[in-house]
Amino acid sequence: MNEPLKPSRLMIKFIPLTAALIIIIGIIYYRSLAAVPFSLGVLATSALNILKVRMLEKTVQKVVDMDDQDAGKNVVRFQYLFRYFLTGVVLAAVGLIHTFTTPPAIYSSRELYINVWGTLFPNAPEALLTAPFISIWGALAGIFTLQLAVIIVRSFKLEKDGTEFIKYEDDNENADETDDNTDDNSDEKNDKDITTNTE
Repeated sequence: MNEPLKPSRLMIKFIPLTAALIIIIGIIYYRSLAAVPFSLGVLATSALNILKVRMLEKTVQKVVDMDDQDAGKNVVRFQYLFRYFLTGVVLAAVGLIHTFTTPPAIYSSRELYINVWGTLFPNAPEALLTAPFISIWGALAGIFTLQLAVIIVRSFKLEKDGTEFIKYEDDNENADETDDNTDDNSDEKNDKDITTNTE
């Protein structure tokens, strides 16, 4: 029997798939090259989610190997806050790029406007030239790739070969309860047999 993949490894596999699904939805919605900035936004925060999962995996391994539980809790809290901070930094950066690369028709400060697509592709269609270099809406949509990956992993509990299930803690607890019930039933049966033989 193959060893089951860790949930974190599975999420790393499913995050790109959910990102691809969101990008396809964006392409269907925009139906033009304006979907390119949206896709860049999705890819940016999807890559961030993969990084956060790797960080979480390393943090859990580090805490498990620590003898001091209080120190372990502090490490978990710090990493938790740091991941949120990292998310905020990325979204803020994408938001600034979105703002300063959107045509002045929306933002009045023409001096701060940077026409990235016009510089890279002067003959590009109007749909791309009037779009920001990277879309904040795509970045916000990409944030949910992590949650979607978690839902998929919890729903299917896939193993490496795709045929078995991951044994989660609650599954182990249910198995233990089943074993306990089996043992109790066996004890009761043995008691009845002993009583019958005694009589």
